[in-house]
Amino acid sequence: MKNGYRVIDAHAHIFTDRIAEKATNSISAFYDLPMEYHGKVSEMLENGAKAGVDGFLVCSPATTVSQVRSINAFLASVAAAYPMCTAFGTLHPSSETTEEDFEHLRKQKLCGVKLHPDFQKFAMDDPAVYPMYEMIQASGMPVLMHMGDSRSDLSHPLRLEVVLRQFPKLRVIAAHLGGWYRWKEAREILRADDRLRFDTSSSLAFLPPEEIRSMILQYGAENCFFGVDYPMWSYETELERFFALGLSDAENRGILAENLTQWLGITGAISDENKF
Repeated sequence: MKNGYRVIDAHAHIFTDRIAEKATNSISAFYDLPMEYHGKVSEMLENGAKAGVDGFLVCSPATTVSQVRSINAFLASVAAAYPMCTAFGTLHPSSETTEEDFEHLRKQKLCGVKLHPDFQKFAMDDPAVYPMYEMIQASGMPVLMHMGDSRSDLSHPLRLEVVLRQFPKLRVIAAHLGGWYRWKEAREILRADDRLRFDTSSSLAFLPPEEIRSMILQYGAENCFFGVDYPMWSYETELERFFALGLSDAENRGILAENLTQWLGITGAISDENKF
């Protein structure tokens, strides 16, 4: 706990120890940003606990088709080994065996799907991706969707708006408050409803507190989750930035943990009561 509040990081990328440093260096190069940590599970758990983090929603998007099943098996093993971790699996839009991949993901008891259009090189609203959305929508699983990039429009908020219209029951967490470096467009285009939520990851470091606060209140504090984007940012620093927003006690409790557990628990995405 931190300052008397239960805390869940709703957006943490993890890797096997064997590739963690290489993967983190690749992310650092992609965004031209230094990483606080190295992407190892042990490092996440240790530093998160020191900062007062109680739970973690972990993920790891596959950048090639061949990685999908091994990544999902790894994520499932982490969730099984650590009760404070809940895992979202990965799919790759270019796979020719998406249905089988999705069945494997579900058998691994993963609780959702993480997609990253910029890493995976697909336009979010490309009709070629629609069969994958259809499967996910039919399952009731949520999607944690990377949102925004100043250098491309693959994950532009407008594309998500198109997807949401095409798939009216698809449940989505729009990462980075709806769009990293696309915050203005996100505010103009996206509106929270019973299936669309937002996380704060990789946003608190880039915008002044008053703008973050305004965005959260516009989306509805009840529709927002606290996310750190491990291994990018320091847990302690991100929590300091969050508390600097000066939100109410109820808003803090909701964003830091309660909103996420309620939203996932409503659909039975997390059946193990020990999770989070």
